[in-house]
Amino acid sequence: MFMGNFRKIILWPVILACCGCAHAPARNQVSQPEIIISEGLAGFNVKDLAASRTAAVLDAQKNALRRAAELFMDDVSRAENFAALESGPLKNPQNYLVKHKIMSEGAEGASYRVTLRTWVLVGKIAADIRGLSLSGGQEGRLRTALVSRENPEGAAFAAAFSDALSRRSLLEIGNFPFTKDKSVNGSDDALLAASSASGADVLITAAASAYASGAGLNTGFYPSRADASVKIYEVRSGKLLLELSRQGSAIDSSQGASFAKALATAGELLAQETAVKADRLFKTDAVIRIRVSGLDGLDSLEKLKNQLFSLGLKKMRLDKYFSGEAVFLAVTPRSDPQELASAILRADTMGLELEGASPQELLFTAAR
Repeated sequence: MFMGNFRKIILWPVILACCGCAHAPARNQVSQPEIIISEGLAGFNVKDLAASRTAAVLDAQKNALRRAAELFMDDVSRAENFAALESGPLKNPQNYLVKHKIMSEGAEGASYRVTLRTWVLVGKIAADIRGLSLSGGQEGRLRTALVSRENPEGAAFAAAFSDALSRRSLLEIGNFPFTKDKSVNGSDDALLAASSASGADVLITAAASAYASGAGLNTGFYPSRADASVKIYEVRSGKLLLELSRQGSAIDSSQGASFAKALATAGELLAQETAVKADRLFKTDAVIRIRVSGLDGLDSLEKLKNQLFSLGLKKMRLDKYFSGEAVFLAVTPRSDPQELASAILRADTMGLELEGASPQELLFTAAR
């Protein structure tokens, strides 16, 4: 009995160690392209068949690339970053395609349709999606809407506050369109409703104003001060959690520049205090990597993604895919890898086998 337990004590750390280092691709290693079957459609020009074919092929290439790219995006990021995806990676699909082969083609009324077999560099598109911040918010951080009212009108305070807060806090200021819509800026209740509809976790309303603090005309310099305050709401409950205020000061040979500097200083100081106090209010969630090896192409990757997303975790996204190995990042209210592993296996229809578990990572293999 003792030897059995002793053997488990010895072997389990070895499994955990393997879990942390196994299957990590070398920095310069290039993943193999994945084959994607896609269709493309273009207008049929009877007088120029080649042009019709070229346009349909380009559409099919974009559809193949879009399918690969959207694997690494959740519903919110797909909606928010649709234009950026279309004007970015999808604008030049040849950057991610190794080759293609036309499987079928032909005219269909006023359209020309092609079916394409495309070899896509999925690892490269995944890296670029992350690099362009199109995959969604960082795990463990709270999507935060900031509505700032400044006097004089501008963005000096908001820019400084957002930048400093994002660098120091788990609050991540998002680009929510309603924050720029003055029609909903009348009351905090309206802003809370708009925040909830937009998927924000936290709402920050801010007010900042700058004013002269001395006689600049006699010296050639314009000293100024800025008063700034913020209110921080939890969107889900609508509860006001925190109210803070700070001052900033500046001096410049231009009154406009002096006001802007004072507002920026107030924004920086207020963000520092906000970061410290807000992080005490909001408990950070646990982020666990789910690494699955042995996948057989994008069809099995999509099946696995749907299977994991059906668990109803607070947040889940595909982070990387490299030569049959996928890495998902999951956000859970508490770090309980064994409970998460059990939930994954109960929902499994792919023959997953648990190879190892640690507080930061679960390692599975998929049956081929």
